[in-house]
Amino acid sequence: MSKRVALGVLTLAGLVVAGVGLWFTSHLGPSGSGEFTARPSGERLVVLEPRVLNRVDGPVTITAKAKDGAEVWIGRAAPSDASALVASAARQSVTGVSLGDWALRTSTAGQGTAPALGQADVWRQAVAGKGKATLTVDQQDAPETVVIGTASGKPAELTSLEVTWQSRAWAFEALVLVLLGLVLAGAGAAGLWLLRPRAAGAAADPRQATPLRDHTVALPARDAGGREDTVALPTQDAGGREDTVALPADAPTSDKEERA
Repeated sequence: MSKRVALGVLTLAGLVVAGVGLWFTSHLGPSGSGEFTARPSGERLVVLEPRVLNRVDGPVTITAKAKDGAEVWIGRAAPSDASALVASAARQSVTGVSLGDWALRTSTAGQGTAPALGQADVWRQAVAGKGKATLTVDQQDAPETVVIGTASGKPAELTSLEVTWQSRAWAFEALVLVLLGLVLAGAGAAGLWLLRPRAAGAAADPRQATPLRDHTVALPARDAGGREDTVALPTQDAGGREDTVALPADAPTSDKEERA
């Protein structure tokens, strides 16, 4: 893998990580609250089991809404006690969550009706309301099971169920993802910028000028017999031609030029 490709992958990975962090931040908010929803059928009791209810150490808030101000009852108890009451009744259990659409996953089981829930003495806490009821589980008595219906044991005519988990650590982790992604993307982009192609036709170094034609300058001298000799200091030009210029000693009226 070339360096340019590796830097491109690093930049893309950083953008993806930052995008995931921003996505989580937009849903969790500064308090780190993740809200998941479902629309129960209204024909069954709703049960939240420990594997969902107690999956984190932070508090969990359960809000059930019913249409036209209908009765809503919510109770929490030990898993064995709750199971003894509703094990054979028609129920819709919350089995998990989906991060893609921030929804609750549910499954159905059982047949028949449950006994009067409000009259049982197994509940550690119970709340009721008209059109809406909210209960918060603080995890101090975990594991626990929450049952939603009516005090008489019949299913509530629910229009929505909201379960909110809260953890400040989630907000911090989402922010770390954003920062990490930005750092990775910035490092990759900076590397690509340094590897960018240089502009063609850049100005040449003035010290590397085109060499001039080399000339050979002859320095005249006279021997004892009056003969004139020429000493050449040869150099060549780009074409390989050598020029010799003779400067004779005793030439009062004319100059002698010899080209070799």
